[in-house]
Amino acid sequence: MRFEHWWYAVPLRARSFFRRNRVEQELEEEFRFHLDQLISQELAAGKSADEAKRVALRAMDGMERQKERCRDIRRVPYIETLVQDFHNGLRALRRKPMFAAGVIAILALGIGASTGVFSVVDAVLLRPLPYTSADRLVKIQESSSKREMKAMFGADFLRLRARTDLFDNAVAYVRDDVTVTGIDEPAQAIVSRTSAGLFTMLGAHARLGRALVEADDDPGAANVAVLSDRFWRLVFRGDPNVLGRVILLSDEPYTVAGVMPPDFEFAYSNMDLWVPIRLGPGSTSGWPEVVARIRAGISISQVRNAMEVAAHQFEREDPKQKAGLRITVSPWQEIPTREYELTLVFILGAVGLVLMIACVNVASLLLSRAVQRQKEMAIRASLGAGLWQVVRQLLAESFALALAGSAAGIVIAHYALEFLIQQLTRLPIPLPHLQRIALDGRVLLFDIILCLTLACIISVAPILMASKTDLQTVLRSGHAFGGSRTSGRLFSILIASESAFAFLLLVGSSLMIRSLVRLEEADHGFHPDHVLTMRVPVGSLKKPRPGGKYDTKPEQMAYYHELVEKLHQVPGVKALAVVNNLPLSNVNTSLEQNIPNGRDVLVAGRTISPEYFSVMGTRLIAGRFFSEADQKESPGVAIINERLARELFPGRNAVGERLPGQGSGDGATVVGVVQNTPQMSYETPPSVEIYLPYTQFIFGAFMSTIVVRTSGDPLALAGALKKAIWTIDATQPIVKVETLNDVIADAIRRPRFSAWVFSVLGGLALLLTSAGVYGVVAYTTALRRREVGIRVAMGATPRDIIGVILRGAMIPLATGLALSLVAALLLSRLLTSVLYEISGTDPLAYVSAAALLLAIGSVASARPAWKAATVDPMHTLRAE
Repeated sequence: MRFEHWWYAVPLRARSFFRRNRVEQELEEEFRFHLDQLISQELAAGKSADEAKRVALRAMDGMERQKERCRDIRRVPYIETLVQDFHNGLRALRRKPMFAAGVIAILALGIGASTGVFSVVDAVLLRPLPYTSADRLVKIQESSSKREMKAMFGADFLRLRARTDLFDNAVAYVRDDVTVTGIDEPAQAIVSRTSAGLFTMLGAHARLGRALVEADDDPGAANVAVLSDRFWRLVFRGDPNVLGRVILLSDEPYTVAGVMPPDFEFAYSNMDLWVPIRLGPGSTSGWPEVVARIRAGISISQVRNAMEVAAHQFEREDPKQKAGLRITVSPWQEIPTREYELTLVFILGAVGLVLMIACVNVASLLLSRAVQRQKEMAIRASLGAGLWQVVRQLLAESFALALAGSAAGIVIAHYALEFLIQQLTRLPIPLPHLQRIALDGRVLLFDIILCLTLACIISVAPILMASKTDLQTVLRSGHAFGGSRTSGRLFSILIASESAFAFLLLVGSSLMIRSLVRLEEADHGFHPDHVLTMRVPVGSLKKPRPGGKYDTKPEQMAYYHELVEKLHQVPGVKALAVVNNLPLSNVNTSLEQNIPNGRDVLVAGRTISPEYFSVMGTRLIAGRFFSEADQKESPGVAIINERLARELFPGRNAVGERLPGQGSGDGATVVGVVQNTPQMSYETPPSVEIYLPYTQFIFGAFMSTIVVRTSGDPLALAGALKKAIWTIDATQPIVKVETLNDVIADAIRRPRFSAWVFSVLGGLALLLTSAGVYGVVAYTTALRRREVGIRVAMGATPRDIIGVILRGAMIPLATGLALSLVAALLLSRLLTSVLYEISGTDPLAYVSAAALLLAIGSVASARPAWKAATVDPMHTLRAE
């Protein structure tokens, strides 16, 4: 067909399809016009009116036949046939409203859960970042034989930034924690000290004012700060006149230059402000993190090869500090979401299993209906309908059900997303890109693809049944011939499939729940009851300003000493202590320590006041705790945990041993050994740890936390403690006031969330599986009523009948369970990485999942089996 013909035919056929009534009216008018013209000609020739009309109709060679030929030329047969099949399917489903409602409800649950979880995964993991040339952004990190780190030496960054043959731009940033004053109430904020070129590289623009510009990096430039939208709304209540306002960041004045839009995130989702880092050749900001944009035409493998060469060169120049130096290059897309990726993939897989169980359930229902409709299908075939026509009809019905299920599923997903986002924002480290989660076009496209896929999947069993139907046998029987081997095998396969999918999900749920129980029952290394914590930060974590308030170590020691004395006077305080990094706070201070083989290792360091272990309830293994006698003028002392004692002094008592001076001044003598405690989080196992008295060694004062053991409700004492602190310094920020039990709850919030999600999905899988097994057993039992009647008539007892029915259900159920066991063992290896002190092959998890599934299957089969056992054989045989 020539292009010119298509140019005419396609619009004509489209118009005929979508505006059928209008086109039909035009066709009628056109033929009427031609008929009238012919009649007029005949009348002019002298014929009577009747004769003229008869001649005109004969000349048109049958007006209705000509109309039909015009309709054939204009119609779109395949689409019209599909629409007709769809209408027929809807009519068939309207005759069975309860059946249709049940199928739609099952599909809505599966599709709603899948759509909701996919929208989260899409926003967090799949969707391209909203930056200019985001696919060319990379993170560059250094690590050596001494340390693993996310950052790199400042001098190395400056040299790499000059590699214009590899990078369009490279910027450094340092995450910093600062106190914010000059506002209504002193606060603590997370700041990114960054190269001003960051915003230009990302293509990001401020919603108010401006972002950082190149001139802000000049050494003599004024201090400016750019606020995040969240911080602007929280602290300044969305005041549009905030531009030009001066705030104090750790006592250093900064002028607000701009506010970023709500959807801007870099480099962390909880960032509050951005300020210039001003990293130059003489800078002491030694460990920045680095992000760069690769030049167009340069591959990431080329950059990695170049960085390998650079690492060898840097190591040769400084072999002591950079022994075993490695420079890694990773796509930036992976960086913010790396720690959540595995959990989200597992949840998406779990939802996929629920969806497959829902599909199997629906397929079982459709197969049952197909068996009932065998006579209808046989009559269609006898009237000339081919197999393809029958298949089209079944597909149309499945598509109608899937479409309705998808529509209902989107409604469920909308409300499920609201709850999911609420839970995700409560995680200790918020999930990145949360503001991008929405039921947008990408998610709707996913829903459409899912709808079409499900329509095909749930049609397989009915189509197989229709293709195996014996026309003559069904017509001779006078009713649906349901006892065929084909239907029996298909029902068994469906039960086995449902069992396999459910077992995989139940094993995952059981492992997650057991891991959470282990976590909640773990020995924390401290007693959290009746303990209040409040962070009292001074200075700045990353950028001390000489001459600022509390910036020198003597000033910090004096301040905390006065603080401890003042707070001891508050009624209700039983004991009180100061620690620079509270356990489970996701913060650590690392110190270099030499171990017997001469290798330097990083140890977690905490500086504490003498009563710290008493307040926390940490058990002493050997030696003593710190005392008030351990002062600056006294010999240096230290307490280490059990693991460090084993590594430094294997096979002997660590008390009395001398520690070298790395990281601890002139060195210290070990005076005690305490039990291991969690450090940054439960997800990182207890490592080597050293405790130093804050009266001798103080570091990381910005993260210092007051821990108070109280005689009553800890939170009831918070107000009095704040007032006491503000009598010493009215501008002192006090943040994260919470009980130690709340700290633990926050630390396990993510594993609890994962366990909750898996539990909900596991419960949904059990519900669907039990409903599916009950439906299949009840229906197949009804089909076998003649067989059961004959068995009873031949002497079978109710126990025999129950045994036959239960075996028919439990054998495929157990088969599916056994087949999925291998898959569960393989997948459990991946799940091990997110479990706490439990193996992915934990026998109890597998046994409990199998026992629960078999028990649910037995209960679901019991009622149909009992109903069959109590059947009246005479009534059944007479009905046959």
